[in-house]
Amino acid sequence: MIGRMAPTVAPHGLQSFVATEHDQQSMTSIPFYEQHAARLAGQYESLDFNEVHAGLLDLLPPPGGMVLDVGAGSGRDAAWFAANGYEVVAVDPSEAMLAQARRLHPSDRIRWLSDSLPDLAKVPRLGLRFDLILLSAVWMHIHPADRQRSLRKLATLLAPNGRIAVSLRLGTPDAERAMHEVSLQELSLLARQFGLRIVRTSDSPDKLGRADVSWTSVVLGLPDDGLGALPLLRHLILVDEKSSTYKIALLRVIARIADTAAGLARHETESVVVPLGLVSLFWLRMYKPLIEHQLPQMPASRLGTGPGFVTDNFHALRQIAPVELAVGSMFTGDTARHLQRSLSEISQVIRDMPGRYLRWPSSDKPIFEIVRRRQASTPPQQRIDDAFLWSFGDFRVPLDIWQALTHYNVWIEPVLISEWVRLIEAYSAGQVPDVRMLAHRLLTWADPIRDTGLARAAVDRIRADGKPVYCVWTGARLRDEYDIDHCFPFAAWPCGDAWNLMPSARHINIQKSNRLVTQAALERASDWITEWWASAFIDRGEEPRQRFFIEAAQTLPLLVASPGTADVIDAMKIHRIKLSKDQGLRPWEPGLRDRRFGETASSIDAHGSADV
Repeated sequence: MIGRMAPTVAPHGLQSFVATEHDQQSMTSIPFYEQHAARLAGQYESLDFNEVHAGLLDLLPPPGGMVLDVGAGSGRDAAWFAANGYEVVAVDPSEAMLAQARRLHPSDRIRWLSDSLPDLAKVPRLGLRFDLILLSAVWMHIHPADRQRSLRKLATLLAPNGRIAVSLRLGTPDAERAMHEVSLQELSLLARQFGLRIVRTSDSPDKLGRADVSWTSVVLGLPDDGLGALPLLRHLILVDEKSSTYKIALLRVIARIADTAAGLARHETESVVVPLGLVSLFWLRMYKPLIEHQLPQMPASRLGTGPGFVTDNFHALRQIAPVELAVGSMFTGDTARHLQRSLSEISQVIRDMPGRYLRWPSSDKPIFEIVRRRQASTPPQQRIDDAFLWSFGDFRVPLDIWQALTHYNVWIEPVLISEWVRLIEAYSAGQVPDVRMLAHRLLTWADPIRDTGLARAAVDRIRADGKPVYCVWTGARLRDEYDIDHCFPFAAWPCGDAWNLMPSARHINIQKSNRLVTQAALERASDWITEWWASAFIDRGEEPRQRFFIEAAQTLPLLVASPGTADVIDAMKIHRIKLSKDQGLRPWEPGLRDRRFGETASSIDAHGSADV
């Protein structure tokens, strides 16, 4: 236990109220609670913890855990936790309410503290990590412009497997107490930015009987890999000291490789090795639009030197779109030479800077082991294939970190992007208009318009040859209106490789939306898919055929040296299981009549055996 804090407590209606430059009117709310502390405390105490938080009870950490009650109000909830064996830090900005709470609930297990979001400046000084952070009737008091910063602060205070419980007040905001509108959608979007997932939501009427007020309780949590890698990654992203965007960039590069290019990795007993050239290629692809739009990647005091990888070779690639810097692409002449030299220069910067300073906690030992190789002369033509990428060296990732990135990148990458944007915004110091929006746009990994355009061009070629094109899900012949469907939904797993692009009837694509095709539906569509691949890419010559299989080998778990289309289908089935398990995507099964062969696809229950 830590020493007792100064006496202070808060109301369970004001909770963690925030006064900021965004909303000077909200400063009237603290006087309101100061003036009515005794009455409000009685109101909050009239409600029972077990009734108010019924949806949270089975998700609580074991007794003995650390609880942070943000906006402790009358101390009702803090007292319940203390009585049930938890250690509690209870914070609130209202001195009068804190005094009421301390009087009502004296306990050696509660430390009362005057503090408030979004800064929550005092709590981090305690050096504690919390198994549960409770915000009961708090979120509506935080100005919308401060909510991102508030949730980031809370995420950094979570212990491994910790959870954040937030109650959302739905209804007309009470202007007298400086309330703002809240929504589950807004909170969900913010949560993704900090690697948090929604564990549970539950709705309830107002316990004080107000007809125009209802509540949604939300429990947020961190995905648990069981190995400690996620807490380490969270520390590196949100807490570790940074003098530029390099550390965040390298972590995002490895996250994207683990999620979208794992086929190029070599597995060892305790680590996974990926081509250093691939790390450098993804680095180039991420930084290129940021540098070309002159977004700062380090503080102004260091801008005189500039990023070490931005050389003449880097600038010589200006005319190449980032999306063209992909595995399978072919370059010739000076472009091939500048690409090879730029990747070599980037690999040196990665090894000497973020690779050296991303270290294990309380240690000088780097997390990643990097070995560079001397480059041979550039041939007249250079394809970005595995031999080329391995020629730059090896990048070794500890196995537990690789596994966490492989399974949980859907939560990790939004945190990395959010932190990268935050750093750019801080470095720009208001000099770049709309810097946050611009940075988010430039950090988008793929351009889905260009991706679907690749398949649409194939459709046009097939039709120009006088041949029909069919919907891969129903077998129906496609007329003028059709869609290009990402077999595995782009919103969940952004991959624009040729094998993932399928022609589909428009109404079928709308029906499928962002759901994941079932194993049975993928099996039934296999022949139609392979026919599409053949006519669109594989039979179009050695260049598109080679690129098709290089891309598939990069992104899918292909286990053969010279794969055919049947091997790609098998690998897709394995990857479909992974997406289903890791992301919990809703399954989709077409149930329309196959007008090409006159068969009817049987429909299975969404939770049936086909959704493995």
